[in-house]
Amino acid sequence: MDHVIYMPQLAPGDFLGIFVVATLVLVFGVGYAAVITLSKMGFIPRKWQPFGYLFWVLQAYSLYDLSVRIHSNPFTAKVLAVAMIIYLFAPHLYFYLIEESEKRYEPTEDGQPIK
Repeated sequence: MDHVIYMPQLAPGDFLGIFVVATLVLVFGVGYAAVITLSKMGFIPRKWQPFGYLFWVLQAYSLYDLSVRIHSNPFTAKVLAVAMIIYLFAPHLYFYLIEESEKRYEPTEDGQPIK
Protein backbone atom coordinates (compact mmCIF):
# COMPACT_ATOMS: atom_id res chain seq x y z
CA MET A 1 0.00 0.00 0.00
CA ASP A 2 1.47 3.33 -1.05
CA HIS A 3 1.25 6.32 1.23
CA VAL A 4 0.77 9.65 -0.44
CA ILE A 5 1.46 12.93 1.28
CA TYR A 6 -1.02 15.54 0.11
CA MET A 7 0.19 19.11 0.10
CA PRO A 8 -1.88 21.74 -1.63
CA GLN A 9 -0.19 23.85 -4.26
CA LEU A 10 0.97 27.26 -3.15
CA ALA A 11 0.33 30.23 -5.37
CA PRO A 12 3.49 31.86 -6.75
CA GLY A 13 2.38 35.16 -5.20
CA ASP A 14 2.41 33.58 -1.73
CA PHE A 15 6.11 32.77 -1.69
CA LEU A 16 7.27 36.20 -0.56
CA GLY A 17 4.74 36.28 2.29
CA ILE A 18 5.72 32.78 3.38
CA PHE A 19 9.40 33.70 3.28
CA VAL A 20 8.86 36.88 5.32
CA VAL A 21 6.72 35.13 7.95
CA ALA A 22 9.21 32.25 8.23
CA THR A 23 12.00 34.79 8.72
CA LEU A 24 9.96 36.53 11.44
CA VAL A 25 9.59 33.20 13.25
CA LEU A 26 13.38 32.92 13.38
CA VAL A 27 14.00 36.56 14.30
CA PHE A 28 11.44 36.60 17.11
CA GLY A 29 12.71 33.25 18.39
CA VAL A 30 16.26 34.56 18.60
CA GLY A 31 14.98 37.74 20.27
CA TYR A 32 13.13 35.69 22.90
CA ALA A 33 16.11 33.45 23.61
CA ALA A 34 18.52 36.40 23.73
CA VAL A 35 16.49 38.57 26.09
CA ILE A 36 15.64 35.73 28.47
CA THR A 37 19.21 34.41 28.46
CA LEU A 38 20.82 37.81 28.96
CA SER A 39 18.45 38.70 31.78
CA LYS A 40 18.98 35.34 33.53
CA MET A 41 22.75 35.77 33.24
CA GLY A 42 22.55 39.29 34.66
CA PHE A 43 23.84 41.16 31.61
CA ILE A 44 20.59 43.12 31.34
CA PRO A 45 18.12 43.91 34.14
CA ARG A 46 15.31 41.44 34.81
CA LYS A 47 12.79 44.17 34.02
CA TRP A 48 13.48 43.40 30.32
CA GLN A 49 12.07 39.86 30.60
CA PRO A 50 8.52 40.93 29.61
CA PHE A 51 9.95 42.06 26.27
CA GLY A 52 11.33 38.57 25.86
CA TYR A 53 7.85 37.15 26.39
CA LEU A 54 6.53 39.66 23.86
CA PHE A 55 9.01 38.21 21.37
CA TRP A 56 7.70 34.73 22.20
CA VAL A 57 4.08 35.81 21.59
CA LEU A 58 5.08 37.38 18.27
CA GLN A 59 6.96 34.21 17.35
CA ALA A 60 3.97 32.03 18.22
CA TYR A 61 1.67 34.21 16.14
CA SER A 62 4.12 34.20 13.22
CA LEU A 63 4.37 30.41 13.39
CA TYR A 64 0.57 30.15 13.43
CA ASP A 65 0.37 32.51 10.44
CA LEU A 66 3.00 30.45 8.63
CA SER A 67 1.07 27.23 9.23
CA VAL A 68 -2.06 28.87 7.82
CA ARG A 69 -0.19 30.19 4.78
CA ILE A 70 1.27 26.78 3.91
CA HIS A 71 -2.06 25.03 4.56
CA SER A 72 -0.85 22.74 7.36
CA ASN A 73 -3.10 19.89 8.39
CA PRO A 74 -4.58 19.91 11.93
CA PHE A 75 -2.03 17.41 13.30
CA THR A 76 0.89 19.57 12.18
CA ALA A 77 -0.74 22.66 13.70
CA LYS A 78 -1.04 20.84 17.05
CA VAL A 79 2.59 19.73 16.90
CA LEU A 80 3.67 23.33 16.23
CA ALA A 81 1.58 24.57 19.18
CA VAL A 82 3.19 22.02 21.50
CA ALA A 83 6.63 22.98 20.20
CA MET A 84 5.96 26.63 20.99
CA ILE A 85 4.87 25.79 24.55
CA ILE A 86 8.05 23.75 25.03
CA TYR A 87 10.09 26.63 23.62
CA LEU A 88 8.51 28.94 26.21
CA PHE A 89 9.75 26.81 29.11
CA ALA A 90 13.05 25.47 27.71
CA PRO A 91 15.28 28.43 28.71
CA HIS A 92 13.83 28.48 32.22
CA LEU A 93 14.42 24.75 32.62
CA TYR A 94 17.97 25.11 31.34
CA PHE A 95 18.87 27.84 33.84
CA TYR A 96 17.11 26.03 36.68
CA LEU A 97 19.19 22.92 36.00
CA ILE A 98 22.39 24.99 35.83
CA GLU A 99 21.64 26.69 39.17
CA GLU A 100 20.79 23.41 40.88
CA SER A 101 23.93 21.70 39.58
CA GLU A 102 26.06 24.62 40.79
CA LYS A 103 24.51 24.33 44.24
CA ARG A 104 25.04 20.58 44.32
CA TYR A 105 28.59 20.46 42.98
CA GLU A 106 29.95 23.71 44.38
CA PRO A 107 33.38 23.04 45.89
CA THR A 108 33.32 23.19 49.66
CA GLU A 109 35.88 23.13 52.42
CA ASP A 110 34.57 21.92 55.79
CA GLY A 111 31.00 22.56 54.66
CA GLN A 112 31.72 26.17 53.72
CA PRO A 113 31.87 27.32 50.07
CA ILE A 114 35.34 28.20 48.81
CA LYS A 115 35.53 31.82 47.67
